[in-house]
Amino acid sequence: MKSKGTSVVLKSMRCGLLAVSLGAALSACGGADESTAGGGTTPDGSRGNAAIREQCEPGGRQVTAVDVNNDGTPDIRHVYEGGRERCALLDMNFDGRVDINRFFAPDGTTVIREEHDFDFDGRIDQISFFEGGRLMSRELDTNFDNVIDTWMWCEGRSVARAERDRHHTGRPDTWESYAAGQLVQVAYDDNNDRRAEKWEVFQSGRLIRTRFDTNGDARPDRDEEVPEESAGPAEDPISCDGSPLAPPPAPAAPPADAPAADTTAADPTAPPAPAAGATPAPGAAP
Repeated sequence: MKSKGTSVVLKSMRCGLLAVSLGAALSACGGADESTAGGGTTPDGSRGNAAIREQCEPGGRQVTAVDVNNDGTPDIRHVYEGGRERCALLDMNFDGRVDINRFFAPDGTTVIREEHDFDFDGRIDQISFFEGGRLMSRELDTNFDNVIDTWMWCEGRSVARAERDRHHTGRPDTWESYAAGQLVQVAYDDNNDRRAEKWEVFQSGRLIRTRFDTNGDARPDRDEEVPEESAGPAEDPISCDGSPLAPPPAPAAPPADAPAADTTAADPTAPPAPAAGATPAPGAAP
């Protein structure tokens, strides 16, 4: 099943590509504007460095405006400092409010952070973090309550791992591990004690086993195999940028005289430990 967070990621790609094309095609039409507004409020639960948003402040910086639809109201604003672009603010639905904030490295061209307001309510719903121009991680508010509930880390184009706050308590209660963008394991904290007590194990994107901690020691002590007819369809690989990923090749069948491969996953003792995120990528889970 596809998560709501995945749908938001795909939507962001469509908005981002449109924003890039508008900015490139119409930047020559802009004129100076003495004022600009920061786009949206940063949601609670963000692990990034919000101080970078100061790059959009117009004080002491040059602001160039673009009126895309010729209604007399700027729709794109480019903020420059020392002749280099530090920030771009885009109004995608022409309602006078900024929907996308794009922040640049000191070279003025490399994107280091991008923010999207998908429902046009003036609040940020997704923050993407880049390093060297590459997407490293994302934070999403999938239910639009101005609180981050999904954190995703990337490896190349693929999602490598994710954390989700399914119960909306302000901290993660679900930890997902991926290989080449395909789901491998999900750990669940359903009693909100910050430790997993249930694990789902996937093979080739299909659920094959559920594991349980029944005595509270944060280790699985009971396994339930999932019959193939009950596993449902395989999960599709998920990319970080919303573009489709080809499914990994199916494992080769063993020779007739060879024993079947052991599909038993290593015993997880706790939710996957977050690796160090890229700066300004999200940090470790609390």
